[in-house]
Amino acid sequence: MSDMPRISVIIPVYNSAAYLPRCLDSVLGQSYGDLEVILINDGSTDDSGALCDGYAQKDSRVRVIHQRNGGASVAKNAGLDAASGDFIGFVDSDDWIEADTYAYLLGILQQSQSDIAEVMLEVAYSESHRMELLPEELTVFEGEDILIHYFEHNEFAMGLRLYRRYVFDAVRFEEGRITEDVVAGFLALSRAKRLVVSNQRKYYYYSNPVGVSESPLRKRDLDLLHVVEQLDELTAESTNEALRKLVLTKKKRSPFTLLTKMALFGCSTELDEKQMKRQFQQQIRKDYRFLMGSSMPLNRKLLLTAGCVSYPLVKIMGAAYQGTRR
Repeated sequence: MSDMPRISVIIPVYNSAAYLPRCLDSVLGQSYGDLEVILINDGSTDDSGALCDGYAQKDSRVRVIHQRNGGASVAKNAGLDAASGDFIGFVDSDDWIEADTYAYLLGILQQSQSDIAEVMLEVAYSESHRMELLPEELTVFEGEDILIHYFEHNEFAMGLRLYRRYVFDAVRFEEGRITEDVVAGFLALSRAKRLVVSNQRKYYYYSNPVGVSESPLRKRDLDLLHVVEQLDELTAESTNEALRKLVLTKKKRSPFTLLTKMALFGCSTELDEKQMKRQFQQQIRKDYRFLMGSSMPLNRKLLLTAGCVSYPLVKIMGAAYQGTRR
């Protein structure tokens, strides 16, 4: 095992005691054994901290960092600072992975001489979820094509990828934001010379009803607007028209994303729902032609059109779309 490269797996933990064993069992049960599993207990008030310590006592590969609650960005940065591996991976504490995930990622990364390897995820609503096996397809991207793939794929979870350590030498997650993965992922991929992407599904993204993705619109969800401004600034000097169009599409699509979230899951008392609806609809109507000419799927374009006309219609159509996904 001493000749094998070490993979540091960073897992931020906050009040996830109900899901943490499933996550950790999937990581510690990997067919690739030379792992360093770093658990950052970010001020949990449930049994998460004790569970972390229990796993550390049973498995010497587990390291636990207990800290005051600072959010996922602070936790991930603490994990990066503590990591000693040759490669870096991330898993959210309510998600889980296939048993061969890291062996597979490392294999295709080394085979293609890439800096980052990526697999696919599936949204899972229960532990019984099983992914379909597909004939393997590998694609290698270089230069700005890496960033074009990043936006075309439109999956920003850090856990999809295995990274050579060096890409994080000058990259950290912006603290105090809940959409921290989007910009950090962009910066990490910007430092890579080569990315290999597989169509194999290895990462189970748990759709948690009390999680960020399925909760009422809150003030911190507006961080998305800050993130897309950052991406616009980071690519402003690029002469790659395809990349710029993708970034502008994401920027102009963000008010629609927030309107849809509010329609599906409600609006918290932190925000004025009528004001938010008016603000988002104004921006959607302004950018409607641009977005209709983009590569958005047809069902999203129909929902976008509904957003321009009738907020209650977005609720009805959005709920129907969620039902088909489940």
